Amino acid sequence: MRLEIIIPDNTRSDLVAKLTGLTQRLSAFPELVDDIDLSEDTDDASIQRLFTPKLMDEIEAADTEIGTGLFFTTEQVEEHFKQKSAEWANQHRR
Repeated sequence: MRLEIIIPDNTRSDLVAKLTGLTQRLSAFPELVDDIDLSEDTDDASIQRLFTPKLMDEIEAADTEIGTGLFFTTEQVEEHFKQKSAEWANQHRR
């Protein structure tokens, strides 16, 4: 499905950038739309509050990190902490 949004040519460039980034992320990860309250009484302000500058920065940073391939799988993280726990237990035996 394709959804087209037309914004005026005089729209602030920072808002255009945010809308573009949001569109790209929702296209890549459509499940994120489940986090947005789209009920009848939803107004633009509630959606705007969801995507705070801090959250947008965190999403952008995570997206960049994932793009580099430098991240750990859940299994790798669990194994790391399992090993750390075993090391700690060995060091603190009486």
